[in-house]
Amino acid sequence: MTRHLPTVVALLAAVLLATTGTLDPVHALLLPGGALTAWHTWQALDRGAESPWPDPPTERRHGARHDVTDLGWAALTRDGRVSARVTRRVSAIAGHRLAHHGIDLADPRHRDAAAALLGPDVVDQIRSRRPPIPRTLHHWLDALERIPPDAPRPGRPPA
Repeated sequence: MTRHLPTVVALLAAVLLATTGTLDPVHALLLPGGALTAWHTWQALDRGAESPWPDPPTERRHGARHDVTDLGWAALTRDGRVSARVTRRVSAIAGHRLAHHGIDLADPRHRDAAAALLGPDVVDQIRSRRPPIPRTLHHWLDALERIPPDAPRPGRPPA
């Protein structure tokens, strides 16, 4: 009887609503019928097994998503400028790339030679201590990419 109890209650409610004149007979059947359908749907969904979320991976691979996220957050400061860590790294890359051409970025005597390869504005900005904005950093990286490859040394085959 407990299994059929909701259906019996819905039929009694329909009869009561129709005989008292509260609702017309069609709506007196539809209202408890809709409530009965909602109750059965709720019961069917409630009995289902809940699927648990998979455990997050414990292995941290080098260069994975977390490293990219950390790098992205570390690149900029709160005021929107490029962090000193990134600026130092780009300056080191510039020094390394220029060293292959016999140019010392830290040496003021080599400023003109460095400016010929990178551009005077890039050399002055890299050598200054002011943190750049992201657009300026992008300009620096473009200038570093435009540095021509090393001239072949005598006695070594070209790469």
